[in-house]
Amino acid sequence: MIDILDNKKGYIVLILIHLWLGVMLKFAPIIVALAYPVMLFLFLVDILYHYDKGSRAGFYALYMVGYEMIYRMAGAPFSWELGKYSCIILLVFGLFVGPRRGIPWIFLFLLGLLIPAIFLTEHPNPERLNNMIMFNISGPLSLVAAGLYFYKRIVIREDYFRHLRWAFLPAFTIIAGLSVVANVSTLVFTSVQSSSAAAGGFGPNQVSTMLGWFILLVLLYRINGDKITPFNWLDWVMLFYLVLRALLTFSRGGVMGSMLALLGAVAVLFFSSHGFRRQLRKSLPYIVLSLAFFVGVFIVANTITNNFLLYRYQGLNTTEALTGQKTGDKNILTGRDEIMKADFKIFLQYPGFGVGYGMGEQYRARYYGQFAAAHTEFARLMSEHGILGIIFMLVGMIVLPLHFFFKEKDSLTRCFMVAFYLLSMFTMFHAAMRLALPGVIFGAAFMRIMSLEKINRGASK
Repeated sequence: MIDILDNKKGYIVLILIHLWLGVMLKFAPIIVALAYPVMLFLFLVDILYHYDKGSRAGFYALYMVGYEMIYRMAGAPFSWELGKYSCIILLVFGLFVGPRRGIPWIFLFLLGLLIPAIFLTEHPNPERLNNMIMFNISGPLSLVAAGLYFYKRIVIREDYFRHLRWAFLPAFTIIAGLSVVANVSTLVFTSVQSSSAAAGGFGPNQVSTMLGWFILLVLLYRINGDKITPFNWLDWVMLFYLVLRALLTFSRGGVMGSMLALLGAVAVLFFSSHGFRRQLRKSLPYIVLSLAFFVGVFIVANTITNNFLLYRYQGLNTTEALTGQKTGDKNILTGRDEIMKADFKIFLQYPGFGVGYGMGEQYRARYYGQFAAAHTEFARLMSEHGILGIIFMLVGMIVLPLHFFFKEKDSLTRCFMVAFYLLSMFTMFHAAMRLALPGVIFGAAFMRIMSLEKINRGASK
């Protein structure tokens, strides 16, 4: 299946299918929902048949990352966490049926750190107890599974750029779906709050996060001299709609995350690739035009929202936006800081092993004054896992990435590594691990992208 994208006609057919699925989000959402388990089954069969040739399990998992949002938007009649567990199944299956390779034991160590919290979780209702554990452990488990699969996995450069296009296909479905479910002409903006209506009736933070992921993919291809769709013009059309729809959600996390990740990728290429620096000087007019493009999209979006978008990014509240008078009530973190403070208080009281999966919500009610789910994965790890959570963050999210980055000398590998890592970290900060996205792309950051010549040279030694 993965080789369909090698053929332009095949890629166009897949795009048309995904656009059709987007339209079906309004008229027959059950079709869109049921497509998810069908795709999972087909991917598993393909992985088995080809013994995971070309690391297809990893790229299929990245596809499922995007489709997770789609089946949720379709109101699928199955588990909310299926997206994360589908990715885990694909990655673990690929490990077992693919070519034998060394196991990165560090990720098994990280897995061990997650176990004690299971025994601290309490609830009189067994079903609720199970949900508390499964909801909160699924994100870190997807990160561990992705790390086990992707860490130092070598992929040919040409294969990487072809197969990563699978991850972008759900973008067509989401854009088409938002266009028919939440058409711009029907949207009314009267405040600076995140707009569920603009997100198709779904969580604007999660929709924005997913759109930010697709924006990043387009831009990573462009700065590396390639296109992610079959046509250059389609790249720009998709980029326009992705940025526009992300802005209209009024959730800043997706846009800011993609821009931060892009800046990191550009910085890596600038300091490590002489060819990139030389090309950058030649491309100055195109850079100016690209900046003008993004400014133009923002202006369009701001016009649609009657200036409320500008007020949102200025950090104004609705009262200030409507009256023009400062109230002093400004909080760019929208309450996340208070939740993090509550998590820190929990950690100070239970520093050893934390309070257990999902238990933080009850303790936050005590320290924060209301029940609140974790919005920041780092604070959740600290409060619900204690010192083990801190070790998980220090080893897995700081030491390991830094070690990989400085050991790896290839500029392209570094470029994608930094981009995926930064987006994963930023997503965990503003949206925890409610989506499969941060865990899976964290693991994908550790793939090694090499030329066929370099691989053959290494094999001959």
